[in-house]
Amino acid sequence: MLQALNLSMNKSTTNLSRVELRDSDKGEILESFILNSDGTPYDLSGKSLVFNENKDGDKFVSDPNVTIVDARIGHITYQLHDQVHSAPGTAWFDIIQDGAKIDSTTDFYIEVRDGLKCTAYNTTYISDLEKLKRQMEALIQQADGELKAELQRAEQQLNQELQNFRNQYNSLSNDFQNQFKSAQNARQADYNKQKDAINADWFNTKNNINKNAQDTINAIKSNAKQVLDKDQADWNAKQNQWDSTFSAIVKEWQVKTNSLNSTVQDLTTKFGNIINELTDLMNNKLPDMNAKTDAVNKKIDQLKASLSDVDWTEYAHRSDNSGGVNLLANTENFSGFVSYKVTDGANNGFTFDKKEKYSNDENYSMIRTKVAHVYGSNMKNVPLNFGQNVTLPAGTYTLSFLARHNGKRDRVRNLDLYSDWTDDHGGQSHGESDDIHGIWEKHHITFTTSQNYTYSSLRLQCFTDDEIPGGSLYFANLKLEAGTIATDWCQSYLDFDRLSGGIASLDSPEFNNINNTGIYLITNPQKGNNYPGNGNWGILKVSNAHGDRIEQEYYEDVANGSIYHRQAVSGTWRAWQKLANIDDLSKVKIKLQSLDQNGDTFTNTQTANKQSDGSYVINTYDNDWTANKVSWLLKNTNSYVIGRNTNLNDIKAPGLYHCSGASNIANVPAGEDSWFSMVVNGESRHGSQTFYATNSNQLYVRTWNNAGFTEWRRLVNDGDYSSLQNLINSQKLKVVRSYDIEKDQAGSPTTEAIGDQSVVDQSALATFADAYRDVRNHTDFRYPTDQAWNTAINLNSDPYLDTGIYRIGNCAIINGPWSDVDTRRWLFLQVAKYGDNSIYQTINYGNGELYSRCVSKTTNSYPGWAQFATMERVAQNVSSVSGNLQAFITDQVKVNKRVDYDSPTGTITNDTVNFNNYRETGILKVVNCLIQNGPYKSDYRHTVFLKITNLDSQTQYQTVYEGDNLYGRKLYNGSGQWHKYTNTPI
Repeated sequence: MLQALNLSMNKSTTNLSRVELRDSDKGEILESFILNSDGTPYDLSGKSLVFNENKDGDKFVSDPNVTIVDARIGHITYQLHDQVHSAPGTAWFDIIQDGAKIDSTTDFYIEVRDGLKCTAYNTTYISDLEKLKRQMEALIQQADGELKAELQRAEQQLNQELQNFRNQYNSLSNDFQNQFKSAQNARQADYNKQKDAINADWFNTKNNINKNAQDTINAIKSNAKQVLDKDQADWNAKQNQWDSTFSAIVKEWQVKTNSLNSTVQDLTTKFGNIINELTDLMNNKLPDMNAKTDAVNKKIDQLKASLSDVDWTEYAHRSDNSGGVNLLANTENFSGFVSYKVTDGANNGFTFDKKEKYSNDENYSMIRTKVAHVYGSNMKNVPLNFGQNVTLPAGTYTLSFLARHNGKRDRVRNLDLYSDWTDDHGGQSHGESDDIHGIWEKHHITFTTSQNYTYSSLRLQCFTDDEIPGGSLYFANLKLEAGTIATDWCQSYLDFDRLSGGIASLDSPEFNNINNTGIYLITNPQKGNNYPGNGNWGILKVSNAHGDRIEQEYYEDVANGSIYHRQAVSGTWRAWQKLANIDDLSKVKIKLQSLDQNGDTFTNTQTANKQSDGSYVINTYDNDWTANKVSWLLKNTNSYVIGRNTNLNDIKAPGLYHCSGASNIANVPAGEDSWFSMVVNGESRHGSQTFYATNSNQLYVRTWNNAGFTEWRRLVNDGDYSSLQNLINSQKLKVVRSYDIEKDQAGSPTTEAIGDQSVVDQSALATFADAYRDVRNHTDFRYPTDQAWNTAINLNSDPYLDTGIYRIGNCAIINGPWSDVDTRRWLFLQVAKYGDNSIYQTINYGNGELYSRCVSKTTNSYPGWAQFATMERVAQNVSSVSGNLQAFITDQVKVNKRVDYDSPTGTITNDTVNFNNYRETGILKVVNCLIQNGPYKSDYRHTVFLKITNLDSQTQYQTVYEGDNLYGRKLYNGSGQWHKYTNTPI
C-alpha cells in the first residue's frame, strides 16, 4: 500500500501531495482521507467517488471503482488502474451524490518512475468503455471457439481411428506373449518356491533356536550381575555422600566457631581502646566543654574540606570488576529520575519497571537495572531527566546506556544529551547518540567540558516532532564515566559503602541484580524475585570476583534460621542450595527400585532414622526381596546332567540339559549318539525340545502336546543348501540364441549350464514370426500389403476394401477424391476394415493432402471423400473472419459514441464550454464546467449531457439533459433560442 494522503476540499492550496510509483508495478492501493476545508473529516455517507487523472501526453483516466472504508471520517482506498502507472499526471477525486457531481478534492501529483523496460502502454482509460471491449472480445472468442471445435472434432475422429487400429494390433501381440510367459513363469515359480521354502526353513529355525538359547542365558546372567552391581554402587555412593556431608558440617562449624571467637576478642580489645582514648580526651586533652565542641566542629570542617578536595573522576580509570566509576547515582532503580507530561493533550508519561517484565525481549540478558519506560506522542515530549546535579571538572566523559523503541526493528531514532548549560548556551547538545533501533542495544554519547561546572537538568531528549516508533522508549544501565570508553554498568560510589554494611536496606529486591561485593540487610524478600527459602528477612553477603564468578550467601533472620548459598557463573545464576546441619539428616530419604516377595518391582522409599547411639540408619532389608530373587535365579540357571537310562520324553521341565556319552538314552534323533545338549521350554501340557548333536553338528527340534511328542525334524544347514545348489548347477540346457524371421529359420542351438535363460519352443517362434510379418505389412508403410503400378485401379473394389497399406504408383484412380480419372497419381491408401459394413479408407497424397471416407459393402454405400483442412487454409479463414470482425467493431464504436450516453463522443471536465461550438452529431459529457450560450442566465458550474443532431451545414438541433430538467433549441447559422420542456408528472 502507498503512503496515505490527506486530501482537502480547499482547492486554493498550492502545496500538492505527491504519490510515487514505478511503471512496472501493478495493483497498488492508494489510501486517502477526505477533509473539509477547515481540516475536519468529510462525511461520505450516501456518496460515491470517481478517480480522475490528466496524464502527460494528453491522456486521462476516469475510474469509479473507489472503495469507501469508513464514510464518517472520509476514509477511502483506490486500487490504481494499470494506466495510472504508464505516465505521470495530476489527479483528484470527484464526489458523486444521486448521480451528480457535488464536489471534488484538491489535486495531487502522481510521479511515475522507470521500472523494467517492458512497461504499461500509455493510453486513456475510462471504466465504461470496458463494456464494449468485453462485448467485442466475447464475439471474437465465440468465432474462435467454433473454429477450434471443428478442428478438434476432426482431430478426435482421426485419433480414434488410429487408436482402434493400435488396440487391435496390441491385442494380438499381447495374447501371444501372455500365453508364452504364463508357461515359462509357472515352471520358474515352482522351482523358486521349492528353493525358497528350503532356505527359509533352514535359516529361520537355525537363527531362532540359536538366538533364543543364547539370549536366555545372557539375559539371566546379565540381569543378576546388574542388580548386584547397582545395589553395591548405590550403597557406596550414599555412604560416601553421608561421610562427606558430616565432614563438611563439622569443618564449617569449626571455622565459624573460631571466626566468632576471634571477632569477639577483637571487638573487646577495640572497645577497651576506644574507652581509654575517650577518657583521656575528656579529662586531659580538652579542658572544658566549649573547647571540646570547638574541636569536634573543627574536625568536621576539616573532613568536609578533605572530601571536597577529592577528584572522584580519578577512580574512573581504575581497573575493577565493572570498569570506570559511575558518576550517576541511583541508576539501578532510577530513584529521582523523571520525565514530564506536556499540556498539549498528548498522552505522555513514564514508569520504572522491573527488568523481568521484559524477559521475552531480544538481548534481555544485557539488562542489569530497572527499565525506565517513557511514552508520548512525539520525540520532544519524552525526555529522561536524571534528577540530580553532577559536578564535572574539565575533561572528556562518556554516557552509556541500553535503549530500544517499541516500533519495527529497522526504524531509527537518535537522542541528544542536554543540561542547564546547553539551555543557557544556544541549545546545542553535549552530543548525539548512535542509531537506536527496535531491539536492546548499547549506545553512548562522548562529550568534552572546558571548565569545572555543576550540571543540573541533565537529560536525554530529541527536540523534534518525529513520532516515537510504537509510542515508547526504554532505557537501562545508565552510566556516566570519565574517558572515551563505555565500560560495563556498575553502581556509583554515591549509592552505598560496599564493605561496611552501612548501606540502606534493600526492600523486595531482585536477587539476581545484587552483584556488588558487600553486606546487605534484606526486607520483604518474598515480594521480590529469586529469593531463597520461604522469603524470610535476613542478611545477604555478596562476593564478586571480576563479574565472572559471584557468590551469594543468605542468613535467615529467624530462630533456627537456615543458611543458603548460590553462585553465578558467566552471568547465569545457579539454584539456591540450603546448607545442611546435623538435624537435617532426619529428613534424608532414599528412593530405590526394589522387588517384592512376588518378584514385582515397586518404588521403595525409606527415611533415615536416628538410633540410640546417635547414628542414622536407612532400612531396606525388611521389604526388599531383590537379593532373594537373584539367589534363586543363580541356582536355577545351571545346566542339568542327563544320566544313563533316561527317556527324553520324560524331560519337560524348562531349562538347559546336557548328556556326555551316557548309555541307554531313549528317543534321541535317529542316527545320533548320546553326546548332545538340549534346551527345553514349556510345561506339562505342551512345549518344545531343541537337540544339539555334538559330534554330527546337526540341530533337531520337536514339540509335545496332550497327544504326545512329534517326530524329530532336522533343520537344513549350509551344507545341505550347497549340495542342492551344486546339483542344480550341474544340469545342462540347449539354447537357441537367434531366429531369422524372413527365412522363418532358427539359429544353431548351444549347450549351456542352467542359469537365467528363458526357454522358448521353436514352433512358437515360427508362429510369432508369421504374426509379426502380417502385422508389419498392415501397419508399416515400408512394407505395404500390396502395390499397383502403371495401371488403373477402382477404390470401390477389392483388394482396396481389405485392411492394409497399398502403395499406388503412376495409376489412374477410379472412385477417388478427384473428378479427373485419367490423371495418373502417386499415393498411399490405408484401409481399416471392421467388417463389411464399416470400412475406413484414407489417402495420403502430394504435399500433405489427406482424404478420408467410410464405405459399406453390406449396404453398397460408397460416399464422397472428405478432405482434411491444412493449417494454411485455417489461417486464411481466421484472417478473413478477423477482418470482417474488426470492421464491425469500428462501425459499432462510431454508432455507440453517437447514441450511448455511457460512451459519449467527448468529455470535458472543470473547464469553460461554449455550446455554439458543438454542431457535429454526437453526445458531449460536460462535468463541473462553466457553460456559455447555454440555457442558463447565470454563470454557475454544471454537469450535463449535450446531444447534437446535425441536419446540414446551417441547421442543428441541441438537447441538454440535466437531472430531471430538459432543454432544447434549434441552432441556425450558429444561434438559436433555448426552451425548457415541462417536467410536470402525468
